[in-house]
Amino acid sequence: MKRILASLALIFSAALAAAGPIDGVPDGKWWKNPRAARLLRLTDAQVDQIERIFLRVRPQLIDLRADLEKKRLVQNSLMEGADVKTDEAARAIDETEKARSRLEKARALMFLEIRQVLTPEQRGLMMERREDLRERRMDRLRRGRPGLAPPE
Repeated sequence: MKRILASLALIFSAALAAAGPIDGVPDGKWWKNPRAARLLRLTDAQVDQIERIFLRVRPQLIDLRADLEKKRLVQNSLMEGADVKTDEAARAIDETEKARSRLEKARALMFLEIRQVLTPEQRGLMMERREDLRERRMDRLRRGRPGLAPPE
């Protein structure tokens, strides 16, 4: 059961990032993954609603991700130069962080909208999966780095 929970948590975290295929399901569409849909007991109507939300927000996410990448390129080129100007680099860093913030906000708002499609029980299951994934990551981190204490 823990293994299934961890798998679903991974699927949900991928949905937040809206990136890459999951079990052959394009674009991190965890709601299209039969196992995830079954575990959450998603109805066809919920799957359709989530898909509509994703398709509506996806162009914005693509644009925001592209903007972030452009800002990173500018920042990196400024930082790698031989005669780095601190104020120019600071402005580029600020611009990169603003772009990252806009992208994360759009993702969070999309996820919030998706959560509202789910029942309270389904949201609870989703949060359990997310917490299980977080615990597994911390366990892996601790195993990889002896003496690492979990965050307080």
